[in-house]
Amino acid sequence: MHRKDYRGLDWTSGCEDSIERQMRVDYSSSTVHLCVRQKNLAKVQTMRIASIIDVSTVDVPGIPVTVLFTAGCNFDCPYCQNAQIIPLSSGSEMPIEVIVGKTCGSLSSGLCVSGGEPTIHRDLPELLGELKRVRGGHINLNTQGSVPEVLEESLPYIDSVWFDIKAAPDRYSQVARVRENPWNAVHKSIEMVMSSNVAFWPRTTYAADLMSPHDIEGVLHILEEEDFQGEYVLRNFVRSLGTRRSEDSNLRAAKREEVEPLFERLPSGITLKLEGF
Repeated sequence: MHRKDYRGLDWTSGCEDSIERQMRVDYSSSTVHLCVRQKNLAKVQTMRIASIIDVSTVDVPGIPVTVLFTAGCNFDCPYCQNAQIIPLSSGSEMPIEVIVGKTCGSLSSGLCVSGGEPTIHRDLPELLGELKRVRGGHINLNTQGSVPEVLEESLPYIDSVWFDIKAAPDRYSQVARVRENPWNAVHKSIEMVMSSNVAFWPRTTYAADLMSPHDIEGVLHILEEEDFQGEYVLRNFVRSLGTRRSEDSNLRAAKREEVEPLFERLPSGITLKLEGF
């Protein structure tokens, strides 16, 4: 595979290249997120947006939200439901003021920023700040936590985080399909959110044959070590229009009985919610 330094690319010149197979990202570097800083940031702050859904009633519990999907992800999970927006080229460059304006006509009560992975965009805190200032309301962020620097700057503007914990620490590289294990960055992000005033909602997608109940026990152990008290969501893999046929043929949805033994080994204070089983 031909290697490229994605931090050196000019993402304002058409984005012909993508980061859809970021097996070459060095997660020990604090500059990983700079790969999507805009060249002319001093003139116009922009972000690459894949799509916008006016109103969703399923992304944030009890709150109808407008959903912004950012383009690009530095993971390449084979079960991804939004695989078509993994490449940065899937989106359109938009000034932040335009993005905010597109959300103002919605009847929703809040916002959800998803992706892709929103935190690979260095201008995410600026977008969230403007959304909070202009629209107000509940702001939720979906993240896998691999860029803690950007996440930290975003926390003052968000109310809740759906935190996608991909696997137990020793299996992150295999499940997320990246060369360098990002666990240290992910772990830092988990601790950061949990120590803030932002609601921390952990969840994991479970794809049978790729993962096992042992992997989920590893995640539960991490949550226990961090003194997490609350609901942990385990979502079953679903084959959909958003998944890649070349990938999902090797995956299957798990049967409920395959994961039910986890209920017998739950740490104190943690409840397990199954979705799609």
